[in-house]
Amino acid sequence: MGSTGPGAVGPYELLVRLATGGMAEVFIAHRTGEGAGGGEPDGKGGGAGAGGVAGGGELDGEPLVAVKRIRADLRSEPGYAAMLFDEARIASRIASPHFVPVLDCGLDGGGAPYIVMELVVGVTLKHLTRPPDMLDVGDALDLIAQAAEGLHAAHEARDSSGELLQVIHRDMSPSNILVGVDGRARICDLGLAYALRRTTRTKTGTVKGKLSYLSPEQAHARPLDRRSDVFSLGVVAWEAVAGRRLFVGSSMLSILHAVLEREVPPLSSEREGVGAAVSAVVARALERDRDARWPTAADFAGALRAAAEREGHAPSRGRVGARVDAILPEPLKPLAPSSGPGGPRATPELIAALRSMHAAGVTGAGDESGILAPRRPSRG
Repeated sequence: MGSTGPGAVGPYELLVRLATGGMAEVFIAHRTGEGAGGGEPDGKGGGAGAGGVAGGGELDGEPLVAVKRIRADLRSEPGYAAMLFDEARIASRIASPHFVPVLDCGLDGGGAPYIVMELVVGVTLKHLTRPPDMLDVGDALDLIAQAAEGLHAAHEARDSSGELLQVIHRDMSPSNILVGVDGRARICDLGLAYALRRTTRTKTGTVKGKLSYLSPEQAHARPLDRRSDVFSLGVVAWEAVAGRRLFVGSSMLSILHAVLEREVPPLSSEREGVGAAVSAVVARALERDRDARWPTAADFAGALRAAAEREGHAPSRGRVGARVDAILPEPLKPLAPSSGPGGPRATPELIAALRSMHAAGVTGAGDESGILAPRRPSRG
């Protein structure tokens, strides 16, 4: 292959590392004409001999992709491989412009699992809303509505026989919402998701997800349904508009107490220009009695859009995209001009630039989502 990059998995050359999370690492990669083809999301594809690509060398014009693989120190643990393939199986059944699609999966030459996702040239909502920077109210509400539509698509995912998979994300947080330079929000990271057909299961009584974004039923380790994700996204919505955290504490117990008991201030008291309509929509998502919440994420999205229009909060995806572009992590900066539907396309110039970044030690910073995070400029 003649690569000076960080290696290859299956038919994908890894070009530069984008992020490292608690379980996995993510690389910008491109498909080559060498090696084996990938597989279906059942854990049986990929690896040498699984079916090659005709010809050799680089396939210019193919989309650049994001390859997620288990960190080297965890690859001997079989449970992590099962989790990764579960993520691929679930994601492959979700069709939405607001959900990051899984394109391929397989095993590399050493038997380590990987999944291949569409490469989003963007940042997480967490990094787009860091204080003191605040999104325009209309932009914040539009991004949350988009995320809610992606979440609804996940909740409505069905298997090949048409049976509802009963997907519950269980980890809705700003770290798991990607916002691209196109101004579009996409849900990502199904590592903790529940689904009817999932092979890996959580032990009874085990709490999954980030504490500050748990629903009350998650905090109590009770059975969940899609309304748990609506509550978690409601927390994200409140924070995106208010510009501060909602449920905080100095310990795990104090955070859980806040989730279960702390009064939620109306958004109209937190942000000038936010009226009763928007406040009421977000407050309903944050009802601790799930029967009082929005029954679906689609209902939440529709109500947010209607309330934003009623109060005159007009979104601008161009404005959001420009803001994203300004804080892109280094490995993504050269890709922004060529980003389009399906992600940026591989060209010899882009591939060379990414290889050079790897050689120079450039990498995206770690993020708990395991997807990506921009480096923050040093101060002073």
